[in-house]
Amino acid sequence: MTTPHLPALLISIPEGVIDLGWGHPSARLHPAAALAAAADYALGGESPIPLQYGAVQGFGPFLEALADFLSGQAAVGGPVKPETLFLTAGASQAIDMAATLFAKTDDTVYVEEPTYYLIGRIFLDHGLNIIGVPTDADGLNTDALAEMLSDGAIPAPRLLYTIPTYQNPSGAVLPLQRRRHLIELARRYGFTVIADEVYQLLHYGPPPPPPLAMLDDAPDAAGSGAGVISLGSFSKILAPGLRLGWVQASPGIIGRFVDSGLAFSGGGLNHFGATLAHAMLELGLLSDNLDNLRRVYGQRMDAVGDALSTELAGLVDFAKPGGGYFLWLTVRDGADTVALLPTANEAGVSYRPGADFSASGGFGNALRISIALYESEELAVAVRRLASILR
Repeated sequence: MTTPHLPALLISIPEGVIDLGWGHPSARLHPAAALAAAADYALGGESPIPLQYGAVQGFGPFLEALADFLSGQAAVGGPVKPETLFLTAGASQAIDMAATLFAKTDDTVYVEEPTYYLIGRIFLDHGLNIIGVPTDADGLNTDALAEMLSDGAIPAPRLLYTIPTYQNPSGAVLPLQRRRHLIELARRYGFTVIADEVYQLLHYGPPPPPPLAMLDDAPDAAGSGAGVISLGSFSKILAPGLRLGWVQASPGIIGRFVDSGLAFSGGGLNHFGATLAHAMLELGLLSDNLDNLRRVYGQRMDAVGDALSTELAGLVDFAKPGGGYFLWLTVRDGADTVALLPTANEAGVSYRPGADFSASGGFGNALRISIALYESEELAVAVRRLASILR
């Protein structure tokens, strides 16, 4: 009897199908040669530093270099101090850690409708109650949120999870005025905003407004959590296999992460990965990689936008975002995109149905597609296949 092999990767796609449901980068976009050079640099002279337990807040030289790097990014909008950063093992680990530190079982978390389709599992693991907040073309509707917060019949949130920049799945960007309004509401009602901003640096034209943490001008010295936790990730700008990200927040909130049992017990949460990313910065390779990603993804986004306008004119409504991975399509005739998915697979194309992104099961006539995995030519073929079944 043959023992089945365990999978090597998360991704799995049937033969002959162009699966637009995956937000994973193309294999050719993994900077393997650059990371090999970074590993040689980090381990040069048989340095013991990359292989030892790391500092609790994160590898100090990298925190300083990362602060400088972020300070120079137009999408960040100002200087970043190293003491406002905490290194994590990716954004998902950071969200799980924030739920541990700033909420308890039976608390309530507000999420956008629609929102990232896997986030609910993390919050349910912590025993949190999930309530959706309306969105529109500009992302989270903060006026609707204010009404919910003032309604005594709706449970008050301990956490609010938002993707303010190139939102997953909609691609929306929260305007500056709404960002400030959200932070003001968090202060007034005493909840923590988890801002999942992993696409912040992936803009293919003018930069978006600054991360929420850059706008939070009332530092939480006591570390109560009322305020903003901004999350960044090297999964989107370097390689997801590194499992490396960062938290940006007030020093008080950062102190809660540093003092956590998880961080204190094990030291830096991904110290080796941090030394590799630090070497990438020292060698100037991270900026080069980010420039390449913006160029390639920008071309793909334009190609998909053109294909959708040509092939699906009159069939779907969509807005081409200025960054990120995703486009959100609403089918005009109200087709059930869950029921349509098997037919799509038979036609050689796949996607994520809109209902996957809703805590209440809404958006049954919507779907999300990704530009991350395939080249422009393959994306155009996939759009034609999608158009054939929608017709």
